[in-house]
Amino acid sequence: MYIQSADWASKPDWSSLSSVRFRPVLQQSGSHRPLYREQSTMPPYRIPQLGTFDSISGVDGRKRGRAEEDEGFDYKRRRRYSLSSEPDDSFSLTAPERVIPGPIPTTATDTTFVPEPPAPEQASQSSAPPPPRPQLSYGFPTTVFAKRLSGLAPPPELMHRAMPPPLPKPTVRGHPNLARSETIGCLREVDALTKITYPETSAHRHMRPGKQTIDFSVANADATNGVWPVSWSLHDLVVFTRGKRVHYKNLAASEGVGQLCKVSANHGNVRLLQCGGREQPNVVALCTAKGHIQLWDISAKKLTASWTVKGATAMQWNGPTLTVGGERGSIRHFDTRIKETAKMKEQTKKVTRHQARISSVAWNGDGKLMASGDASGLVLVWDARQNTPLDVGEMVQRRRKMQHVGVVHALAWCPWQTKMLASGDSAPDGSGTIRLWNVQESSMSRSKSNYPDRLQLDAQVTSLHFSAHCKELLSTHGPGKSTPWTNTHAHMLALDGLSSGPTDDVVRSKIANSVLVHSYPFMRRVSTIAAAEKNIAGSVLSPNGLRIVLAVPEEMKLKFWDVWGREKETMRRHSSLLNFGVIR
Repeated sequence: MYIQSADWASKPDWSSLSSVRFRPVLQQSGSHRPLYREQSTMPPYRIPQLGTFDSISGVDGRKRGRAEEDEGFDYKRRRRYSLSSEPDDSFSLTAPERVIPGPIPTTATDTTFVPEPPAPEQASQSSAPPPPRPQLSYGFPTTVFAKRLSGLAPPPELMHRAMPPPLPKPTVRGHPNLARSETIGCLREVDALTKITYPETSAHRHMRPGKQTIDFSVANADATNGVWPVSWSLHDLVVFTRGKRVHYKNLAASEGVGQLCKVSANHGNVRLLQCGGREQPNVVALCTAKGHIQLWDISAKKLTASWTVKGATAMQWNGPTLTVGGERGSIRHFDTRIKETAKMKEQTKKVTRHQARISSVAWNGDGKLMASGDASGLVLVWDARQNTPLDVGEMVQRRRKMQHVGVVHALAWCPWQTKMLASGDSAPDGSGTIRLWNVQESSMSRSKSNYPDRLQLDAQVTSLHFSAHCKELLSTHGPGKSTPWTNTHAHMLALDGLSSGPTDDVVRSKIANSVLVHSYPFMRRVSTIAAAEKNIAGSVLSPNGLRIVLAVPEEMKLKFWDVWGREKETMRRHSSLLNFGVIR
């Protein structure tokens, strides 16, 4: 196997070069082209890259070259040699006396060889002293390498055989050294070298549709804007709306749908619903389109408090504190333990840093950190004891920033890593991106991770949930992005064994209106389920972390899905026995 070189002006006399050996010529400092001896009657001969190459012995090559030169006979006797990695100090490389420029090597491992004159007396006839020898720096092994260069160069007829390009270096998908940014296309590939195993509680084993659905409705304008007032209490009560009425359904008992309250027409439609946490499991907070906030005791079906704000767009509980995001980017924290409404509003803590409408707020498990996202794609993380956001995120114009392209509708804190935040946006073109953020302010945490922290999808992200039973992340998606039909899509269909494409020349997202589950930290796809025909506006995770309820306002349905499984009792008992036997 040979590399094609420059055209030869005339055929050399092969018989006069029986004792010629090839020797590398150095490149002088400051020059960008290799140098060749002027006395050489043969053109430069470029050897293959490091690895294995084919060579023909000198005697056999000369005989066959003279006998069958015109016929272009293909030599079948070839010997394959492997190169040694240990350098040979006995192999002396000298500098040339007179040199001329030659072709530029293609790679750093290419080395150019020229023949040495057979008669050493010719060098002594020159009156000019030889120039000083430059330092040699060669990056190839020479122990076996120099011994295999005793044969002559191949005849010109065989120089047209080009070496095939080197094979690409294999990469392992899902390896810790993969790139930190993954797209939906590359995530389709499955690592053939690694057998993927899923835990017993994984969504890969347990994800399936539930046995019940609930009718619910919102105003047409709210359904178009993605409003979905749904919440799930610790007592397994799902609270939702039907027009201006607020209803609930007890999933733990075989009871029908009950009505909690009816909102006055002067207050507007109900846009936000949030059930209280462990400290207030029976409290439900609702907010209307005109900013009327009401607190209801769901067990007694009694109104306990009410007040008004300007343009509430997001709401979340943190213990007894109700956090409300506004239309102009302000965030207020109301302490509901204060019974007097006027006094509670006076003592409200207010923070302002967002310049756009607040689209989502979320508190982490210990209640010390809060994340907020707005319509401009900005995400901020707040410490409950401070009035300014934390300096976390990517460095943008000399300051750290957590920025998305579209509206941030989804925020989720990791339950087994309290300072890990997941955020998802809805871009104007219909695509979405999931980002993972480590909000620790230490310098060690700001170093780049070997795992991906960005997942680009061709459908808008409407909600996110971490699992408390395994290291997985769930995401719900809207209609998705549509792209024009091209020849690339036809080629992909052919690879999949399909022959027909779309009828309207538009390619729609394969994850539109679907529920996806990703493994952490590699963000490898675990499960994909098409859960609805219309836009999935959002979802709520059950208190036990095993199920979700999907809100599909355009279908006027609440759909329940089983996602994760419980850890088996035998496994927990075996783990406790192992821990009991450990010596501390």
